[in-house]
Amino acid sequence: MTSTPSTPSATLPESQSEWRFHDTGYPSEWVESYRPGWLHPVNLGDTFKDGQYRVIRKLGYGSFSTVWLARDTTNSRYVALKVMDAQASLKAKTELSILKRINECCSQDPLTQYILINLDAFQHLGPNGAHLCLVTEPMGPTIASLAEELTPLEEWKVNIRYPKLMARRILKHTLLGLTFLHKNGIVHADLQPGNLLSTISNIDQLSEGDLRQDLSGRGRNPAPEAVRRLDGLEDKWAPRYLFLGQSLVRYAKLGREMHIKISDFGAAFWAQEPPDSTVIPTALRSPELILGGTIDSSIDIWSFGCLIFEMLTGVPLFSVMVLFEDDRKTTDDEHLLQMNDILEPLPDSWLQERWPRAKIYFGTERERLGPRPDDRDEPYIDDPLEVRFEEQKPNDIDDVEAGVITSLIRSILKYEPMQRPTAEELLKHPWFQE
Repeated sequence: MTSTPSTPSATLPESQSEWRFHDTGYPSEWVESYRPGWLHPVNLGDTFKDGQYRVIRKLGYGSFSTVWLARDTTNSRYVALKVMDAQASLKAKTELSILKRINECCSQDPLTQYILINLDAFQHLGPNGAHLCLVTEPMGPTIASLAEELTPLEEWKVNIRYPKLMARRILKHTLLGLTFLHKNGIVHADLQPGNLLSTISNIDQLSEGDLRQDLSGRGRNPAPEAVRRLDGLEDKWAPRYLFLGQSLVRYAKLGREMHIKISDFGAAFWAQEPPDSTVIPTALRSPELILGGTIDSSIDIWSFGCLIFEMLTGVPLFSVMVLFEDDRKTTDDEHLLQMNDILEPLPDSWLQERWPRAKIYFGTERERLGPRPDDRDEPYIDDPLEVRFEEQKPNDIDDVEAGVITSLIRSILKYEPMQRPTAEELLKHPWFQE
């Protein structure tokens, strides 16, 4: 008789000594996240909502969910099924209220075509708790991965930028979606390439055989990875296999048909009810998110300004990230120093009042001091925006247009939130009219 393992802790392990599973570095969600309170174990063929939704393919995963292609047997269509972890499901009240508001506007406001609309929401009980499941139309790759997936393997490189016309279309559709959200009092609060999705052609008439998970292990699709406990016992809290997310890039609309939608409202909030913190990627944070202050829809606008640079160059405007929580202060300092160098000098009031550690990096006459946050003796000074853009821009952007684009970015990345343009105002900029 096989012994039954004890229920795992609801706390994620802090060291490898606390792991339950063999780790193979498979490119998927962290297998240790399959425990009470966290991810729900999904296997191909599983059904949800009394059999209405049948899972046939994994599309991807996020910090708090996995996303699957499923057949909606009631409505004879394919859908994307997002299964949230149990803890996030408990905190989804605001997200559900925002999704409801968006749905209410669908028939009256054409701008909702730039928002991923929720089709269904329900609770699913599993070994790790109650999970909120959100159903939407199936979409193509995120903007974070589309360029990479369209690039042949032999031509792949680290920094892949979008062609100018494609980048402008992505950015304009994002602005149209932001215009809708902001005029309805919704702040997305996680505007990043991973939450901008490309649409696909209608696939409802395709057979499940055409769309099932590719298990061959060829090309970009490594074979599924069996989930194995270190003690050899069977684990009911985890799936049998880990699967690579396989996007529907084959069916993505490109060229003049390309259409982008803003997705994932897990971090969104009502403008009149700002949260204490956000999950915005470190490099896309506005200064008020670093130094503290009132936050509103202008944090989305700041992120958008950073994305203009990133879409056109393939590299982030600010090169900062938090690897360990203990490094956050150092990362914050580095981010503020880059803003000072790349955009314009930080206000004196910030150095004197809002940023206590500024005296480490600036003298009484604002001269830059060492060490840098990374402990080098000499202070490193980043090149200004225009120089950085010139070094990274694609060949189809000449000097005149580069000046227009960098001026546009500067008009957006204002330190004071009230000075940033709205999404609606940005849509009137000449660069988006071409």
